Amino acid sequence: MSTTIAAIATALSNSGISIIRISGKDSLNIINKIFKSNTNLEPNRIIYGKILDNNEILDNVLVSYFKAPHSFTGEDVCEINCHGGNQITKDILQLVLESGATLAEPGEFSKRAFLNGKMDLSQAEAVINLINAKTRTESRIAAKNIEGDLSKKIRELREELVELMAHIEVSVDYPEYDYEEVEPESIVGLLDKKISEIGHIVDTYDHGKYIKNGVNVAILGKPNVGKSSLLNRLANYEKAIVTNIPGTTRDIVEETINLGNIVLNISDTAGIRDTDDIIEKIGVEKSLKILEEMDLVLYLINGQDGVSKEDFEILSKIQNKGLKYITAINKMDVTEKSILDTITLELVDNGINKPICISVEENVGIDELKNEIINLFDSTDLDYTHELIITNERHRDLLKKAINYLNDAKSEINNGQPIDIVSIYVKKSTKTLGEIIGADVTQDIIAKIFEKFCLGK
Repeated sequence: MSTTIAAIATALSNSGISIIRISGKDSLNIINKIFKSNTNLEPNRIIYGKILDNNEILDNVLVSYFKAPHSFTGEDVCEINCHGGNQITKDILQLVLESGATLAEPGEFSKRAFLNGKMDLSQAEAVINLINAKTRTESRIAAKNIEGDLSKKIRELREELVELMAHIEVSVDYPEYDYEEVEPESIVGLLDKKISEIGHIVDTYDHGKYIKNGVNVAILGKPNVGKSSLLNRLANYEKAIVTNIPGTTRDIVEETINLGNIVLNISDTAGIRDTDDIIEKIGVEKSLKILEEMDLVLYLINGQDGVSKEDFEILSKIQNKGLKYITAINKMDVTEKSILDTITLELVDNGINKPICISVEENVGIDELKNEIINLFDSTDLDYTHELIITNERHRDLLKKAINYLNDAKSEINNGQPIDIVSIYVKKSTKTLGEIIGADVTQDIIAKIFEKFCLGK
């Protein structure tokens, strides 16, 4: 990290202000080459002055200086606040590079902060989650993890497991000392407690992934039941082509919308039916295959056509996969109530969730449909101010791996193995937990995490 890096830290667009960030041992020297002011630069102050290129004024700017180690990266950092024009921002960055800095790689500022001990790996990942947050809940959870909520819990877990290992090793290696012997029953009790604590964190991931990634929703049904019209109604604009001709949608049409405090990633699929049309047949196959990636299926039935054998077959597949689903009967505005009641009874009698009657055309029942989705996935009742919630798949996988090692330790005890064998698995669990915060992690993993960051962060 001997090089001094620089990058534009704000979006490159016409705006009020742009920021060029510089980090490294030569930051102050570079600034002194190009910045002129009547006031000397001092740590933690913002100074007004001019950026000069060979005595030509490029811009009037504000410059701040943060002296190592009291900065985001832990190095000397200077930030130039210039006017937010595309060209002037690029010109000043080019001048900084010509004066001795190297263009930063994506995430390199945050990577240096991690390597310099200013944050651990889980906090660094929370930074990118905060930047990419699409909802209030997601941003609040990311902010809490930047503050170290997850880090603190992981450190507590590791410390207790390390104490257990030390207790075991002392009692085995130094039996001549008057040291309390570790009883297998007490170890099992402690392991059960840690497994339960870690498991509770793992259980929050299912809700956390919806907060971070959104809910993947497929609109399924036979041709001409109103799937594309429903997508357009939910999106509030004409996203999909709508006609009265069955089979209009031949490929998956995708749209992302916000519904309350959740994000829906909606896929409008080709109508499912037997067809000789090669292109339409491919679309039908995609519609069925996409179920593997879905969190929720909105299954539409045309009220005028009634429910068919094909509808029950598809709904049965959805149930067998254990997917959440909502059934809706469309075109209630042109369907007699007695027919709607008959379809509803037929579905319920065959073990299908009670359907919602809607009219996409007349915008009737859509609010009820939305509320049903919100009831299934909304996170506004999550007590994220007090409860630790994980949204990162890497963290989830490592926590589950740590649980497996602790279960292995329990199995060794229950099988009557020597007590020192237990510490091997406890040590593996501790090391796995350390990968979450970066205490035990390879350079390849570090590089993979930070390459997801934007330039300038």
